[in-house]
Amino acid sequence: MKKKQIPLNLPLTRETCLEILIVIIAVGILSFITCKQFQLAMAKSRDLQRRSDLNEFSKVINMYLADYGKLPSDVLINSLWGKSFEDKGYIYAASVPKEKYGEKEYCYEAGSDGVTFKMFAEFEDKSNPDCKKDGELCGGVKYCYTDVINVNK
Repeated sequence: MKKKQIPLNLPLTRETCLEILIVIIAVGILSFITCKQFQLAMAKSRDLQRRSDLNEFSKVINMYLADYGKLPSDVLINSLWGKSFEDKGYIYAASVPKEKYGEKEYCYEAGSDGVTFKMFAEFEDKSNPDCKKDGELCGGVKYCYTDVINVNK
């Protein structure tokens, strides 16, 4: 038995081609907008993770302060990003948070008053109100986000 062939004699007029082109362009524009919004949402999510990392690590700094009555040095903390923070057999943090997405590592700076310290990160979303355009220096590197923590002795 022979199969029947269906004729594909569809007229492809100028108007039809124009309609197809318009649909393709509209889909492309919508795809571009959606992709940009998705990238912005991902950047905001990573910035939120950075803020959370610094907040959690500030608790570790407070534990050290409670044990020693002083803040740890900048050199000590800035050498620990991504490593374990141990002192005299006590583990303050099994893994100090490390910048996972950007090029600039987190930064820590103890205040000269002995009761404040700063934690620095670089945000991807520069429109975030907490990301200052001028930024602040830590270790010779400029960061847009600074969290100033005042501890109570």
